[in-house]
Amino acid sequence: MAYINRAMEATFKRMAQEFSVVLLTGPRQVGKTTMLKKLAEAEGINREYVTLDDITEREMVKNDPKLFL
Repeated sequence: MAYINRAMEATFKRMAQEFSVVLLTGPRQVGKTTMLKKLAEAEGINREYVTLDDITEREMVKNDPKLFL
């Protein structure tokens, strides 16, 4: 399957240069993780990402955001 470029790619790149942490949210199954992986691959960097689908991760963010970050 061919990669579909997202309109927000340039915005994400700019924000990632300005901030050490960027939150990317949106509906399920629209390509958020795919976009992040593709951009990281193209930039030759190892970008970390966290999905809040895992209930343990979600609870940590909610209860202790400093520890999470």
